[in-house]
Amino acid sequence: MGKQRKTWSPELKEQIVLTVLRGEQSVAELARQHGVAESLIHKWRTQFLEAGRARLLGDHVDHGVKALEQENERLKSLLGEKELSLYIAKKARGL
Repeated sequence: MGKQRKTWSPELKEQIVLTVLRGEQSVAELARQHGVAESLIHKWRTQFLEAGRARLLGDHVDHGVKALEQENERLKSLLGEKELSLYIAKKARGL
């Protein structure tokens, strides 16, 4: 049976990345201390910096959120059309 993957909390990842960026400890030291592969810490650092760069450039809308907002608008429009056709049908029957 395979090994179960270890997961790290976002708070711990942030703490590790900030420690590296401040130069308080080396990646190797933090890797040993937390039982994390050095390559993983480098990956977290890259993701952290890319997210910050994207936010500074104004790209703060998550694409998943944007898709949900579009679907929500489509459904609202569809609901409005159905309500209008129901209203017209009731008026035509004299209710």
